[in-house]
Amino acid sequence: MSITFKKKVSSTPNVRLPLGTRLNSNGTLLLTSTGISSLDTFIGGGLPIGSLLLIYEDQNCNLSDSILRCYLSEGIYNKQDLCVAALRTDPTENLPTKEENISSSDNRTDEENEKMKIAWRYENLSTIDSAAASTIHYDLQSSKPIPNELKEQVKIHKITWNDCTSSQSYRQYLLKVLHKLLTNDYSSQQAEKRILRIGIQSLSLSLFDSNSANHFDELFAFLYHLRILLRTSLATCVITLNEKSKLFETVADLVFELKLSNVIHSDYVAFCQLVKLPKLNTIQPIIPDTWDIGIKLIKHRKNLVFEKYSIPPDLSADASRDEKTKSLTCTPSKEFDF
Repeated sequence: MSITFKKKVSSTPNVRLPLGTRLNSNGTLLLTSTGISSLDTFIGGGLPIGSLLLIYEDQNCNLSDSILRCYLSEGIYNKQDLCVAALRTDPTENLPTKEENISSSDNRTDEENEKMKIAWRYENLSTIDSAAASTIHYDLQSSKPIPNELKEQVKIHKITWNDCTSSQSYRQYLLKVLHKLLTNDYSSQQAEKRILRIGIQSLSLSLFDSNSANHFDELFAFLYHLRILLRTSLATCVITLNEKSKLFETVADLVFELKLSNVIHSDYVAFCQLVKLPKLNTIQPIIPDTWDIGIKLIKHRKNLVFEKYSIPPDLSADASRDEKTKSLTCTPSKEFDF
């Protein structure tokens, strides 16, 4: 008796996905890009719809703000609506524009294709879609604004601190606004499938009743309720935090920490440590090659590139070694004279 396996075909193969989204390789998750292609490769291809991403800010907050701005720009170019709450400057002002590199302008030399003569282990090291990541990027220092015809096609909701009345706390006000948006306009049950990108800049404990001893619990409760709202909506949320706690990581789907590089003449402007990766609709979560990522700022392109800067040791039995190393034995030599 022969046993055959057939791939299950969806009963609705012609379902139209929301703009700016795609299915993952297993067809179990709806993904959207973070705006940085090289970062998407480390987190499974992009942000899952309905997920919450926490970013522990760097020392000067410049890098976390740049990531947030790329995230918002990606929404405009993909005709996805935005909801922004900012503590400092408005991140929707001077958003980076999308640029496409021309291969002739990359000025790449043949050094990348040559075999490395010193670090032989790096010869067969696979890059993480570095070519795809460098094809399209966002120019962080571009003076050219995003075209108005693109902005007019999306809705931008701004949550300001001045709208919060004294009769309610900031947590209550922020949750009230987000609850109204996610349940009425961007619910997964809506006929018109539009994606909402939520960006909250520098969320701090001081905004959650700093005079109370329970401000940690208030911020945790806010993140917990926000995740519940995201699960039943067509939205993603990126929050930058200047406070660090294991308690916050339990309610987030993705967490990573930014650390500025203090190494002189280093190729990396900062390092990104993955703390938590999504485990949605899967039994086996994503396991990256490394949890430590280096961040480069390509000067002539003015864009961020995420790449792994360390590789695990090669412990395989057939790992090539120098011939002199192979000839070493533990047998004492007769030439030794003490």
